[in-house]
Amino acid sequence: MKDVQTLTTSPVFLLLLLVAVFHATVWLRGRTGWQLVNPTLVTTVVMIALLLTLGVEWQAFEKASGYITFWLQPAVVCLAVPLYLQWQKIRTQWLPIIVSQVVGSVVGIVSGVWLVQLLGGQPQTAVAIAAKSVTMPIAVEVAEQLGGVVGMTAATVLIAGVVGQVIGIGVLYYARLRRPMAQGLAMGTASHALGTARVMQMGQRFVAYATVGMILNGVLTAFLAPLIVPWLV
Repeated sequence: MKDVQTLTTSPVFLLLLLVAVFHATVWLRGRTGWQLVNPTLVTTVVMIALLLTLGVEWQAFEKASGYITFWLQPAVVCLAVPLYLQWQKIRTQWLPIIVSQVVGSVVGIVSGVWLVQLLGGQPQTAVAIAAKSVTMPIAVEVAEQLGGVVGMTAATVLIAGVVGQVIGIGVLYYARLRRPMAQGLAMGTASHALGTARVMQMGQRFVAYATVGMILNGVLTAFLAPLIVPWLV
């Protein structure tokens, strides 16, 4: 029993388990073609179930997943490549980009707070969801600054990203927004890195605009949320 416990808490074992579950989900989606089989969402749910079943402490899994987190940093930097290649085109459209990003940031903040209030939630919950559409480090920092529940912030950031990955492009097509600029900015703004990863399948122009949306929305939300949220709640 002790040997089993040692194995299940080993960072190497947990890392291999995480990678195996993710690749199994990718394989399953490739075979079925179901967009609802989202690798991020399914892997998260399966890993939570496995960790609870095996009795693995969070600290042990965090240590194992830290190896992947480390390599995410240079992976994010690689998003600058399509941005650089499309920069000449993007900088000529700076005015509509800035206007759309300000509007998108405000809508993202206000919609989260109002939704919680509409459902009768507590102010701390509303504050936690205000930064749902930006990347995790920025969202957590904003939530801590405003006194929100950080765990709930992390959950809503994941949900916003997964929902964008699954239905974002379909909604944009239905709304007749099919230009790379419109789709890229919308996905990056509303669903941060996961939305940007989704449009990687669509070409460099989409990724470039999604990267702009993700970056600008993160900066604007970090600046605007502390000004808007206290007024709303």
